[in-house]
Amino acid sequence: MNTFDEREKAFEAKFKQDEDIKFKLKAKRNKFLGEWAGETLQKENLEEYIKEVRESDLVKPGDEDIIEKIMKDFSSNNQEITREELLQKFTECEKKAREELMEQNS
Repeated sequence: MNTFDEREKAFEAKFKQDEDIKFKLKAKRNKFLGEWAGETLQKENLEEYIKEVRESDLVKPGDEDIIEKIMKDFSSNNQEITREELLQKFTECEKKAREELMEQNS
């Protein structure tokens, strides 16, 4: 194996590791979002609601699908939340998820 092959393998390994971290971060963030939204909406079966929120993020690329679901759920329950407030909660949950992942990896 020459230097170029070794370098290519190293780049591939780094890419895979980065993608794994992104996936775990997003999954944890969505769990925290579902937990927060479910508690705020006083869902009876919180675990089921968290699962629904996490699955809603698989509908289309990006975060729009999960935003739409949570906004719709708040509206259906006569609770107000602005898009900006929800995006702020996204940021908070992502920060919490990142901190938790860093703790697990240290």
